[in-house]
Amino acid sequence: MAQPINVNSKRKVEDLDPFNRAPPGWTLTQPKGKWNWEKPPMHASPADAVDSIIDKLEEPEVEESMIKLMFSGISIQEIVNTIAIAGFSEGRFTPDVAEIIKAPVASYLLGVASDFDLPVKMFNSVDGLHPEDEGLNDEMMLDIMEERNPDLHKFLMSQSEGIQEEEEAEPVEQGFLAIQMDEPMPMPEEEEVV
Repeated sequence: MAQPINVNSKRKVEDLDPFNRAPPGWTLTQPKGKWNWEKPPMHASPADAVDSIIDKLEEPEVEESMIKLMFSGISIQEIVNTIAIAGFSEGRFTPDVAEIIKAPVASYLLGVASDFDLPVKMFNSVDGLHPEDEGLNDEMMLDIMEERNPDLHKFLMSQSEGIQEEEEAEPVEQGFLAIQMDEPMPMPEEEEVV
């Protein structure tokens, strides 16, 4: 029989019993309506949810705390995600509405930051800018392609080698003014006018 987990013990993850958890479907045995998100939401439409959130954010003490959070370096993305998760867990709106309202709430908070001339971080990254290339970079993609689609990988590699060879070759000056001739160009003979 599995031992109960002692929260204060310093056990390793490997020591945990994988069977010491609720079986699949256990939540279906619980009484319906126990959680707020199991009940009908307070706001069914995204417009109603956004209006309710903005009404709450316009309260002076809430607005002041939002300004302090943004001023301290908390990104708008983090604030909006927190508002969305809290609203869903309190049963104010569905998960779909929570995702839909993120952009309007972020726009409102950006406007508040602009009103107070706050230097604001938009995204949860070191510099506050949208994170680029966090997912699959080119090197990882080529490794996967080499394993899963070797024909395309060989083709792309041969094409890139051809491009590199062209770049390494001496650049050929082109155009009318860049013509270089080894021999002087013969002048046309003048025709006699009769």
